[in-house]
Amino acid sequence: MPEGILQPQKIEAPGAEIESLRKRVEQLEGQLKKEQPAVSPEKEEKAVKEEIKKYLRELQKMPATAAPLATRDEADEINPLPANQQVGALVSLVFEKGLGKAISVARQLDNPAILDEFHDILADRYYKALVDKKIIKS
Repeated sequence: MPEGILQPQKIEAPGAEIESLRKRVEQLEGQLKKEQPAVSPEKEEKAVKEEIKKYLRELQKMPATAAPLATRDEADEINPLPANQQVGALVSLVFEKGLGKAISVARQLDNPAILDEFHDILADRYYKALVDKKIIKS
């Protein structure tokens, strides 16, 4: 699989995030077709989801300055919830306030297991959103 197709960047609005992912998925699909012209839909879906996860991990690794008060407050509200509800709250935050905000809050939770599950679920949701909006084919 090509390295670095999804490069992290500062993205503010959820719509811009979807557009950015659409462009990167198109690049990935082009690379996959060049490498293996008869890629199965399952392999393509798996490759796209892995690239989304890689993108999320890269965004997470970007240096963070002191978290704004609102981010700390949201992390304080989410932290006492059970793990599955924490992940759900983070995913909801992505679609309400954007990926950057959700990642900042997730960092504040300081729980690697929650971050890993967040990546998995978000990759599935982003993939589904891209398919539902007919940005990519399933």
